[in-house]
Amino acid sequence: MVKFLAEWFTAGGPFMWAILAVLAFSCAVFAERFFFYYLVCGRRGNQIVSKLAGYLNENKSGEADKLLKRGNAPLLVLLRTALDRFSSGVTADEVQEGVEETAIIQVPRLSQRLNYLSLFANIATLLGLLGTITGLQLSFSSLATVDAAQKASLLASGISQAMITTAFGLIVAIPCMVAYTFLVNKQSQLTKDLDQSVVKFLNYLRKKSS
Repeated sequence: MVKFLAEWFTAGGPFMWAILAVLAFSCAVFAERFFFYYLVCGRRGNQIVSKLAGYLNENKSGEADKLLKRGNAPLLVLLRTALDRFSSGVTADEVQEGVEETAIIQVPRLSQRLNYLSLFANIATLLGLLGTITGLQLSFSSLATVDAAQKASLLASGISQAMITTAFGLIVAIPCMVAYTFLVNKQSQLTKDLDQSVVKFLNYLRKKSS
């Protein structure tokens, strides 16, 4: 099996290496985003806000600080900003302004590098087509120097090899698009959860300060 794959890869020509590089970058982006979404941002916002409100109601500000310092997820940073401003004695409007300023930096972290997967899918497909076109050109140009009896077999062999790059390009592109769609849905869920949780906590602080 390994020998067959090695021969298949070699037969595809130099564009196979370019597509393989795209695959490597795609895997790196997917792994980084998956880690960020499910480990860094994995905790539910409603649960965090409920715990936070419980600590503040019991005047356990130290526990509240510990809770918000357990990570660097965008939600935790925004809640930490809100709590720090509230603790400094500023008005509710000033607390909200501080959160909005921090959100300009933190919210884009959720979509960072995500579009690369869509880009890599397109690049892999186009590289596959380019490799096929180049392979076909070489096949047809080589027919001029061979006997008529050999032309059919050489042409069939050349076309078969040329199509390998298209196949490999699609093999890389399809999982990239699936991964992109999967991560976009997760990013949308996290953004919605962040918005709801921050609004809920700001409303709690308004009631607490009134």
